Amino acid sequence: MSTIEYENLKYKVKTRIYKVDSSFGPGVARIMELVKETGNLSKAYRTMGLSSSKGWKIIKRAEEDLGFALIESITGGSGGGKSRLTEEGELFLEKYSNFTKDLEIQCEKLFYKHFYNH
Repeated sequence: MSTIEYENLKYKVKTRIYKVDSSFGPGVARIMELVKETGNLSKAYRTMGLSSSKGWKIIKRAEEDLGFALIESITGGSGGGKSRLTEEGELFLEKYSNFTKDLEIQCEKLFYKHFYNH
């Protein structure tokens, strides 16, 4: 039986939540986190290196698939407009974050079980 060296192996799991189209994942979650931090959707897109049109399409596709708005924009005022997460968006992001954290813990256990426990 041959011995394979598993030292330095890594793994990556991408988690997507959706109804029909694989639309909500780490990218949308990051945009939402940045909107939550900055109150500015354009700044969130720029931080991620996305054009406004590309970022907008990503968010809209996720909202259409999920069936509810994730982000709302408020226009006008002396300081200009701002963006924030909707109540549904806030709750969904929290659930997604908690779910992915739990998944990471379980994946780590399974990875070591299958690759490092002899």
